[in-house]
Amino acid sequence: MNLPMKIELEVPDSKVSFIMELLESIPFIKVKKTDIHVASKMDTTNYLLSTPANEQRLSDALERSKQGIIEHHNLFKE
Repeated sequence: MNLPMKIELEVPDSKVSFIMELLESIPFIKVKKTDIHVASKMDTTNYLLSTPANEQRLSDALERSKQGIIEHHNLFKE
C-alpha cells in the first residue's frame, strides 16, 4: 500500500502566492490550505486520528491497553 507523504511548509507572507501557484501547477500534488491559527487550536486527539495509519495505531494501542499489555517509555534521557 502506497500512502501519500504529507509535508507542512511555513512560507513568508510575501512568498505565499508564488509557492501556491507553483504547487498547484504540479498535477500529482494535492494542496490543502490551513490557517496556522486554526491548526494550532486543533484538538490533539482529532489531529492524531486525522490519518488512517495514526487512527489504526491508536486503536491498536487502546486494545493492547485493555488487555493489560502496556509499554513504558522514558521520554527524557537520564
